[in-house]
Amino acid sequence: MGIITGYLCLLCLCILLVKALTRKFHFVKMDRIIMRIHKTVSAAFLIICILHIILVYPVLKMRHMLVPVTGILIAGVSAAMIALCHMVKNKKRNLTIHRILSLVMLCCVVGHIVIYFVDYKNYQTRIHEIQIEDVTISDIKDGRYTGFYDAGYIYAKVEVTVKDGQITNINILKHNNERGALAETITDEVIAKQQVDVDTISSATNSSMVIKKAIENALK
Repeated sequence: MGIITGYLCLLCLCILLVKALTRKFHFVKMDRIIMRIHKTVSAAFLIICILHIILVYPVLKMRHMLVPVTGILIAGVSAAMIALCHMVKNKKRNLTIHRILSLVMLCCVVGHIVIYFVDYKNYQTRIHEIQIEDVTISDIKDGRYTGFYDAGYIYAKVEVTVKDGQITNINILKHNNERGALAETITDEVIAKQQVDVDTISSATNSSMVIKKAIENALK
């Protein structure tokens, strides 16, 4: 739902930006239509923007810091624009403030989108770079070993128990993920086969890779 509300915000913004084009190029009929729905779309943009923040809040800690910062700025500027439209009675002054805030919000939106996609691309790169290496479990002394791996959007920390040259238990201490909870069952496969590089769990491939890498790091 977070992605859907994000795209809805972008759609509302595009409708609002059309207003500047219709006025500049003197599309009178289109300008009148946009003007009629301008306030409604502005209010919808703010409401959807706030809803978007609420929906993505659980995963914000796994995003680049500037993603939530720019998101909050967008909502704040949008609220300020709506408030000032009702508070400032001077039309000329109102239009000037409106244009300045529109420019600020547009910069924040562009920054928000660019930072998000760069951050997501970096996450994908970290996932693709994961290489699971062989670990000779029989050479490891008895004990409990802790390891972790951070891929950005996914983080896993595990405790691996080794006894008599075999993995007897794997405890997942922490697993930050969005839709990869199913991958946690991969520990059963690792114990059953006594090797780290087992098949990933379908529909939770990325989390599977991160958990396996955390197990490997613990054993090393």
